[in-house]
Amino acid sequence: MNYADAARIATILKNLWWKQTTLEKADVVIFDTCSVRQKSEDKITWKLKEIPTNKKIWITGCMVQHNLKQNRIAEDKKLARNWETKFKSWNFIWDLKQVDLQDIPFLINEVYQPLWTTLKKKFPNLELMFRIDDVHLLPKFLKYLWYKVNEKETKKLSTYMDLIPEVANQTENPLVKTAYVPIGTGCNQFCSYCIVPFARGLERYRSVDDILKEIKYWLKKWKEEIVLLGQIVNKHPEFTKILKETLKLPQLKWLRYTSPYPTFYNDEIFALHENEEKLCPHIHIPVQSGSNKILKLMNRGYTVEQFKEFINKIRNLKRDISITSDIIVGFSNETEEDFQQTLDLVEYSRFDMIYTGIYSPRPNTLAYKTLKDNVDKKTKQVRWKKINNLLYKISEENNKKEIWKIREAMIVGSKKDKNWKEIFYGYTDNFKNIELEDFSFEEIWKVINVKIINWTSLKLFWQF
Repeated sequence: MNYADAARIATILKNLWWKQTTLEKADVVIFDTCSVRQKSEDKITWKLKEIPTNKKIWITGCMVQHNLKQNRIAEDKKLARNWETKFKSWNFIWDLKQVDLQDIPFLINEVYQPLWTTLKKKFPNLELMFRIDDVHLLPKFLKYLWYKVNEKETKKLSTYMDLIPEVANQTENPLVKTAYVPIGTGCNQFCSYCIVPFARGLERYRSVDDILKEIKYWLKKWKEEIVLLGQIVNKHPEFTKILKETLKLPQLKWLRYTSPYPTFYNDEIFALHENEEKLCPHIHIPVQSGSNKILKLMNRGYTVEQFKEFINKIRNLKRDISITSDIIVGFSNETEEDFQQTLDLVEYSRFDMIYTGIYSPRPNTLAYKTLKDNVDKKTKQVRWKKINNLLYKISEENNKKEIWKIREAMIVGSKKDKNWKEIFYGYTDNFKNIELEDFSFEEIWKVINVKIINWTSLKLFWQF
């Protein structure tokens, strides 16, 4: 989603005659932030220290939005009326039909107190904070900040959901073959630990026509891999139709999506995974815990038994599907028994990769308000290490089965190893990391066939 956000920011600024450049040459440095864990926000604070004081700093994304003080806006009845806003006690995201220039101060900077004041004291070159949902208002923000802006640009109010970006990623590298397409934003699930509803708002979905329009746009730009994005991506009311219509497009080579929920699958989606070669043989399905007690405290909305049923359906397909997941260790009230149940589920599911996070309470969430963070730091670290050790074992066993198979792969770059040899790296259609020494720079960012000749945990080695 950060890629999709950055592409929209870059598109609007390019239309204002701004140019994307290196950090050394930049006048303005923009941070599109994440807040899924406290560690994510801490990284931003450290990164801000690296920006020279002669460069302006802008911050957007989830770190900004969950610090928004709605009460300050709601108290201004005139402003609420001008924005045609419908406020409810739980509605922390609003829709803007029209914004006058005089109202801009209420949309940026000081409305994010105390974050704005705290960071402004440390970084005087901090110039702008804004919600990513208000990215279409950037021309008005810049005019308010005394940048030169064409008046026509301030009247363009295509929303985040309507905007089709002109660049596929924040690097603007024309060789990149992947485009990230949001099919919705926000979430209504309200997992007790999750800040997404407070940072991205409630669920909003794009129409199938709008989604296909953007996908066709990217395919005409020579993109070969489309990644559909949504907080619960397969909860889109017409998700199956989106998959089917996208798979019909002749220019497409790979289709992926992230992240789904086990309870929003149907037999049609399983059949597509079994029969459609363009639909990549990989599913990233966050499980978070293997304990029913913890899943209930997390408000995940499914049980371990339901998750196992999903795993069984995937494993029973005639096509091998790689499965990756997210797991949180050290959630409130997680006992050794609960953690062992998570280890058991990992063993049962045979995940190819796990993105393991150590629980940290996030402001405004239900867990932050009602549950004690009562698993000590040392215990969390021990459990994190145990999960990863089990992952390495399973991954190595899974990867061994890849030997001598012919796989489609995309090579995305190169690096020097400790002996200064050029190592080319990328990923397969089933989303496994791969490396090769002998390769042509001309083949980077192309989907090619490779033969797997060796393996380690979390990595394959191959022949071109």
